[in-house]
Amino acid sequence: MGLFDKKEKSLKQEFTKKNVRLNKEAVKEIEELYDDLKSGYEGIEAVVAEFKKLSVELEQRLQDGDREKMQDLSKKVVKIDKLVRDAVRDVRDVLRNQKKRVKEAAGEI
Repeated sequence: MGLFDKKEKSLKQEFTKKNVRLNKEAVKEIEELYDDLKSGYEGIEAVVAEFKKLSVELEQRLQDGDREKMQDLSKKVVKIDKLVRDAVRDVRDVLRNQKKRVKEAAGEI
């Protein structure tokens, strides 16, 4: 019985080490994705702010029909900004959770 217990414990430990290693690799990939997404969003955020400012200035000079079109476009741009911001937040949350799992798995070794 003792032989099987040692072998089983050894296999479990090897599996846990492999699990930790694979999770660390996943964390690195998620970090790269998050960094790319975050830097891309920073550029979009600046463009959205500039667009909002410009649209407010232009709305005063536009006819009613064109003003409505500009307002609709502004709403769409704001919606895109929110979607991208939410995506950045969601990837950050996935990254944080994955790091937590790695720490938990590493603690089992």
